[in-house]
Amino acid sequence: MITSIKYIWVYLYISFFLSMLLFSYGFFPLSYTSTNKSSLFELPNSLDNTRLNTGSYKSKYSRIILMVVDAMRSDFVVEEKMPFLSRSIASGVACQYRLQVHPPTVTMPRIKAITSGSIPSFLDVIFNLGSSKSNLDTFLYQMVQQHQRIVFYGDDTWTNMFPETFYRQGENVDSLFVNDFYNGDKNITKSMRSELYNNDWELMILHYLGLDHIGHVEGPYSEKVPPKLKEMDNVVVEIVESMKIRDKTNTTPSLLLITADHGMRDSGGHGGSTIPETNVPLLVFGNNCSRSDDLFMQIDMAPTLAAILGVAIPHSSIGSLIEPLLSDFSSIDKAYVSYYNTKRLIEKVQLFSDDNVREHDFFLQYKEAKLLHTIFLERGEDPTIVSKAIKKYAAVSRNLSALLIKSYIKYDEFSMLIGICLGVLTSALSFMLIFLPQYVYEVDIRFKVVPGVIIFTSLYCFKYVIYELMAIQQNSNAYHLVFVHLLLFVHWSIFRSIASVIKKDSVPVHKTTLCVVCLMLGFLFHMISSCSSSFIEEEHQIWYYFCNTLFVLMILVEIRKINQIIEKVKLSGKENKTFLKNFWRERQEFCIKSILFLCSHIVLRRWNQTGDKWQHVTDIGDWLSREERKGWLSVVFLVGLSHTVFAIGQLAGVLTTVLSAVACLIIYYYRLMTGFVCAFGIIPAKTNSYLSIFWINLLVIFAISFLPKIYYKIIGKTKKQSSTMITSAIAVSALLSMLVHKPHNVVMVAALLFSSRYLIARIDNIAENKSENLLLKIGSHIWLGRLFYFYQGNSNNLATIDLNAGYVGLSSFSFYRVGFFLFFNTYHGQILSFIMLLYYLDNIHQHKFTNRIAQIEQSNKVITNWLLKLFNLANTTPLVFYVIVVAIMRNHIFVWTVFSPKLIYDCVYMTLTMIQLLTVIYFF
Repeated sequence: MITSIKYIWVYLYISFFLSMLLFSYGFFPLSYTSTNKSSLFELPNSLDNTRLNTGSYKSKYSRIILMVVDAMRSDFVVEEKMPFLSRSIASGVACQYRLQVHPPTVTMPRIKAITSGSIPSFLDVIFNLGSSKSNLDTFLYQMVQQHQRIVFYGDDTWTNMFPETFYRQGENVDSLFVNDFYNGDKNITKSMRSELYNNDWELMILHYLGLDHIGHVEGPYSEKVPPKLKEMDNVVVEIVESMKIRDKTNTTPSLLLITADHGMRDSGGHGGSTIPETNVPLLVFGNNCSRSDDLFMQIDMAPTLAAILGVAIPHSSIGSLIEPLLSDFSSIDKAYVSYYNTKRLIEKVQLFSDDNVREHDFFLQYKEAKLLHTIFLERGEDPTIVSKAIKKYAAVSRNLSALLIKSYIKYDEFSMLIGICLGVLTSALSFMLIFLPQYVYEVDIRFKVVPGVIIFTSLYCFKYVIYELMAIQQNSNAYHLVFVHLLLFVHWSIFRSIASVIKKDSVPVHKTTLCVVCLMLGFLFHMISSCSSSFIEEEHQIWYYFCNTLFVLMILVEIRKINQIIEKVKLSGKENKTFLKNFWRERQEFCIKSILFLCSHIVLRRWNQTGDKWQHVTDIGDWLSREERKGWLSVVFLVGLSHTVFAIGQLAGVLTTVLSAVACLIIYYYRLMTGFVCAFGIIPAKTNSYLSIFWINLLVIFAISFLPKIYYKIIGKTKKQSSTMITSAIAVSALLSMLVHKPHNVVMVAALLFSSRYLIARIDNIAENKSENLLLKIGSHIWLGRLFYFYQGNSNNLATIDLNAGYVGLSSFSFYRVGFFLFFNTYHGQILSFIMLLYYLDNIHQHKFTNRIAQIEQSNKVITNWLLKLFNLANTTPLVFYVIVVAIMRNHIFVWTVFSPKLIYDCVYMTLTMIQLLTVIYFF
């Protein structure tokens, strides 16, 4: 079967994409926990041979209020921001404890942890945008089973996860709409006030979102944060006063718990593992709580709340008890609850651990605790005995929790291994394709039955050895093996065909220049650096260093060429002073432009601090975003818009330029309306209707070029219009980027367009042959996309995703629109640099080269093959190396906080690259 090389490249990239999906299937299990439910019938009624009283296991409070303030950090509870809470803690009326949150620090998995006491899946960070029903056992489910009533007001994530659970509810319909700072919280407070007078519920849950939304949009140091915290402080005052009045007429007291689902990083947002994100407070009013400096886990809340409510501890809970919260329990009841939870954890460890539990030190402590507990029950004389038993139970349960947290992570190692092997083979085959001569556009692929049977048999033998003899975890089914077999069979057939062609034809070897060596070393060092968690956190430093090194090299090479020309003119004996003067002036102008170019990139790298070590340092973006600098921000914003229009005008026609200018005016008006920029004191009315003109502009720019192309494609005619299509794509991408970017980041769009133009000019001047020219253009634009990805403030931390970009121009939450805006805003550097690359590759025929096979190399097929070749290798080789590293490091302490987020980012970027390459194949 005669097959075009470009389709083989596409097949290999799709195969690699599928191999990464298979690896991710094994590495990211969707759930670590059981859906079994506990029951009060499971309460222990004896301690060895001593009878226990289960009748005392009941709620000690008439009703409980759980108040969740989304993204409230521990350092927010201070006198200046929350005076009532601070004074209450200082006077001993309330107690404050520290809770440790496990990543990912986003709302949905954190609610799972609070209610079930389990460690959620890491992929819950993705499902957070569309929370579905949870089947886990929770203290909410246990309350419903005991006919206890729960009322809820706040984040609709709760009502999506626990439908038909709440007796009354009032959820925020647009909880993910981050521009709502006040209305949602006011509705919650209004409902809370009416519920305080009702006597038909045992638990009320309030989940306030305003603070989190302010953090996403403006960060923790926004001037809106202190008033919001004061508002939350006033809510606590109302609840506490209501509790005092009620407790005067009730024999059993009320209890108020205030906590956060997660914290907030210093730059705003959350999702990572920094201390401000993972340390949250737990504040308690209404019981005789005791102070404690211990650090508790957030998962400890589930068993503690279950004990306080008098319901069964959730089956999936692996948390310990927060012992200071049990101060209202008698010694005998506290010992019983401690024994109940520790016994559960011992049984769980016996299920999950392959070791003999009885040989561990904590089991000996457990036996000592039971012995002390038994002595106290039989004699009941010395209270210090039961106190010692409770402390030993607490120590044992903490050790058991730590052990269970590690053992709950289960991998499908067989799927991981098959995914890695398939990825390595695909990457090796891609590397082999490089050695095909450039004039070979097609190969004859022949499929034979015998190799297919051998591969199929070998695969099943491999599965038997790995799974049966080595006892590796696997959840794969037969469909996976059939799918892998088909891919390997096609791989083998392609390998045979390519090997036969390479034997016949030798590959031309070109001289390797310094710039090409820099590209290769940069790719190699970036790939190897993924072995280090510190390099992953500070990956931007790698791109900053190698990109600027490449820029300097290109400039120096061109200066050397200019100097060589001047020397040749001098040595020729026909010295022309006017001619030399022009060259000297050209060199001087070039040096000035190059210095300005390098200085601009020095400024851009300080525009947004990213990574982990220096993220807290104030950057130019922070300086511009302050309220008192709104005038400067307006100037920078206007400069970014105008320069982008100018850059589009250099590439596109008059109509596209005019439409782009109108769109930029609308963008400025939108930011003026939202209060980010100013214009002579003008405050326009708040409406999104004018954005319709913006979308119409984009549609017209699209229609100018794409509709004729689609029409000719449908009717089967060939007509070259790719250049117009690409310029329209550049204009649409640039305008959309400026709309969703933060105002101070709009200059990034213009900077990328001018940087691309500058690099292309340098490459055309220094490249000696077409192959080097193509290699430098494609490689430098891959780097340019990554460079501006980090310039924008992105990193390998999920918390750096700018959620506010998803809601630009929207008045309510829309999953697909928000998802598209977030994706486009995050990867705009890679998208725009790729389109700019297409534009210059499409116009490559305008340049002449000295290579003797120039006529062959001018072919579009060669350009397409180079594009597919380099993008394939630049993505597949580092990623397959990285998944091997991740598989080896799967038990590393930072696997979920550092390695896994980067894997998600890289897989999404791989998907983007695949879409880009398929678009090139179809349209260009």
